[in-house]
Amino acid sequence: SLLPFCTQLWTFMLISGLYGLLLSALITVSIPLLVQLLGIQQLNMAFGILTFARGIAGFLGPPVSGFILDNSSANLRVPFYICSGLYIIAFLVYLLVWRVTGRTSTSRTGYISL
Repeated sequence: SLLPFCTQLWTFMLISGLYGLLLSALITVSIPLLVQLLGIQQLNMAFGILTFARGIAGFLGPPVSGFILDNSSANLRVPFYICSGLYIIAFLVYLLVWRVTGRTSTSRTGYISL
């Protein structure tokens, strides 16, 4: 939700670079995260569902954001705040799932801890 506050080019470039850096980490850790939460046996199904959800979000995101912008008295910040709120909700759901499953980093036999 920092993007609406960018008034100069260098601030926009800084925020965009940080967003790209942090978003790349999300994509990189998604498969190990799925394995940790659901196990290797459920990886195919979980990755398929995750890819489907990302596709739907990419398909519906811009029109829904435009609809919200059109119906919020043309305040350009509202879609950004809603998106930030949804990211926070997704993070809280992940924490809840992680807590409920009780999965922690466990030592496996035959592997050497680095």
